[in-house]
Amino acid sequence: MEKNIDLRQTKKYLVSLLKPEGGFFGVAAVYGVAISLLTLAVPIAVQTLINSIANIGSIRAVTILAAILFTTLFVSGIFSALRMRVMEYYERRVYTRLVSQLGLKTIMPPHSFFEGRRNTSITHRYFDIMTLQKNIPSLMVDGFALVLQIIVGFTLVSFYHPFLFVLNMIILLVMYLVWKIWGPGAKRTAIELSQTKYDTAKWLNDVAAAHEFFKSSDHMDYAGRNTESFIKNYIAKHKGHFTFTFSQAVSFLLLYAFASATLLGLGGFLVVQGQLSIGQLVAAELIMSAVFFGISRFSQYLKLYYELYGAAEKIGSALVIPQEETHDDGARIPSSSKLVFKRLALSHFEDSCYLDATLEAGHKYFITTRKSWVQKQLVGFLKRFERPAKGEILLGDYSLFDYDMYELRQAVSTLDRSLIVECTIEEYLRLAAPEATVAEVRKALEYVGLDEVIDNLDDGIATRISVLGDPLQPLEFLLLKLAAAVLSKPQVLVINQHFDAIPQSIKERLLERIARLDCTVLYFTNMPLKGVFNATLNLQDVLYVEDSATDNKGEGHE
Repeated sequence: MEKNIDLRQTKKYLVSLLKPEGGFFGVAAVYGVAISLLTLAVPIAVQTLINSIANIGSIRAVTILAAILFTTLFVSGIFSALRMRVMEYYERRVYTRLVSQLGLKTIMPPHSFFEGRRNTSITHRYFDIMTLQKNIPSLMVDGFALVLQIIVGFTLVSFYHPFLFVLNMIILLVMYLVWKIWGPGAKRTAIELSQTKYDTAKWLNDVAAAHEFFKSSDHMDYAGRNTESFIKNYIAKHKGHFTFTFSQAVSFLLLYAFASATLLGLGGFLVVQGQLSIGQLVAAELIMSAVFFGISRFSQYLKLYYELYGAAEKIGSALVIPQEETHDDGARIPSSSKLVFKRLALSHFEDSCYLDATLEAGHKYFITTRKSWVQKQLVGFLKRFERPAKGEILLGDYSLFDYDMYELRQAVSTLDRSLIVECTIEEYLRLAAPEATVAEVRKALEYVGLDEVIDNLDDGIATRISVLGDPLQPLEFLLLKLAAAVLSKPQVLVINQHFDAIPQSIKERLLERIARLDCTVLYFTNMPLKGVFNATLNLQDVLYVEDSATDNKGEGHE
């Protein structure tokens, strides 16, 4: 689907991306002005040399002129080196700033933004930081130097004769028309080309992530067709962008030929008429030939500028993704595992139910339900990913919204097969409990029966595991998460139906150990075991408690 492109908004993105490093550009611009003025020493020296030879023919004057020229160009070289160093500092600074911002923006969105692995390709925008690193120094050094060369050169030569001033104005007018005619289209197609690049990258990433899906003949054919369609789309966008940039390149080349020939003819005519000296003509040719050659390459710098539009649109939109509200009134740290549901409403399309129950601190509950959506929504409420439309949840004596949001999420642990970050087994366990000792980590692995499995790995506890736990088996990965939960000592532990897949004998042993944990446990299961937990909560249209002589009964109504 074609995306609506707002060039004004993209320009705002670009300005906002460049503004924090404005100091670097200011210093580079000052150096650029100094270098441009100093490089004028060459044509001025040539003009002076010709006049001095023609008039006095002094060797001493020539020697002094050469020494002055060397000094001037030496200083210009120093400024060029300093400008290069400034741009190097810019590259480091812009990388550091944008990566830190993208990292923070990626961490802080609401849970719904990335839920179901949506929008994960937004992290690919990172690579356009390199576009800023590469293009900005080229534009600030070579592009800015060319602009200054045009301004200074045209200004100087215009003083030689009014006809040369008119010629310079005509050249500038033609350059402006070339920019206005094809510039907007080039910006738009640069953004479209950038979008197709990311679409293709996302598709290839999806193929890699679901590689097993594409192992059948039909699916392989689909992958081939889809890949071909992405290639065709990219080629079409590339062709569209090239149409604009090529038109500008040809226009500037024609302008180069016209301007060079016109200057030579006009200058020769003025010399013959006695309105221009030979020295002035040679100086004008030296100055303007360099300017005209730069104009012939002007389209290359414009192409770099258009690429900045594509990068700005991607990075800028990534920096404005929705963020969680972090400034709330909650400041407490959870210290109780008692859960109270006060007329809590859960709903999914036309289906709904209400929870009105108290779950005592440290008690363990099986939860059975035919409503497959209940677990996900309840966990979302407990972790404050969502706010209930009706009712509230208390943890201890306080509402969930009285607690610090991140401390609350630390206190509510979920045991499922969700993805983790790629790391070693030891790093993963220490993320759950940074202060845990080696002995405590070892004890947690023994607690869930993973110690022998991990000892048999080549690198032991230093083995690096993937986001899905490989090389551990799915069951072992689930047990590793249980070990992490044991180490983190949460107030509430939510276990989902994946735990049902554990062999019965192992599951019974683990549940007996879980029953002794100092936290409230909610185990969503299809196979509750009698006599292991404090109660079984049957959540259908009405919530009621089974297998409990001590727990308060909760009632619910659809």
